[in-house]
Amino acid sequence: MELDWIRDGLAKPGKTQRGLAAALGVDPSAISRLLTGARQLRAAELPVVAAYLESQIPADFTPDLTRGSGRSTQATPVRTSGPTSGPPSEAGNRDLPVMGTAVGGSAGESGGMFVMNGEIHDYIERPPSLRGVASAYAVYVADTSMVPRYFPGETLHVHPGRAVVRGDDTFVVVQLRPDTEGEPPRALVKQFSRQTADTLYLKQFNPATELAFPLEQVESLHLIIWAGRG
Repeated sequence: MELDWIRDGLAKPGKTQRGLAAALGVDPSAISRLLTGARQLRAAELPVVAAYLESQIPADFTPDLTRGSGRSTQATPVRTSGPTSGPPSEAGNRDLPVMGTAVGGSAGESGGMFVMNGEIHDYIERPPSLRGVASAYAVYVADTSMVPRYFPGETLHVHPGRAVVRGDDTFVVVQLRPDTEGEPPRALVKQFSRQTADTLYLKQFNPATELAFPLEQVESLHLIIWAGRG
């Protein structure tokens, strides 16, 4: 069956549904729904699941196969590796996947929006703070919406398992559910402002503004722990 590779991975010692939920930044009930076919596994979640389970994604697996409904939607192609068949040797520590496809345009046009379609663009050196964090990833900055904090060309290192708490130095990658089912999630790099019972508030620097998103629109909220060149 299509989800057997996930079930087999969860049967490994130390792998749990709760741990997988934490890696994805979702409620544990979402994993239960996933395993029963009631929830779709999104394209951007595939490499995170594979990293947590320490398993290879089946070559013929697509996000469409996890839908419980009979609807047919064109799946977003997913690359599970870079130019080679898998991540570089861990001996060199170049095993941190770089995710995300930057959207062109100025800060005013796109607000730094990019697509989390599951494509891995590169593998870079993993910093000590992310060693052993299977779900960690990085994104490249390609716009000016967070200048002077983050500049185009910088690399942001993301720890999905870290708690997001309010503070002047709390910056996040936020994935938003797509407007059209079957499309990949959109993502933003912003400063975490606050969260109420039903709304997430984020700050953008350039131009300066506060953004508000209904929590039902938010797929995940992941903490940025480091940024730099290279």
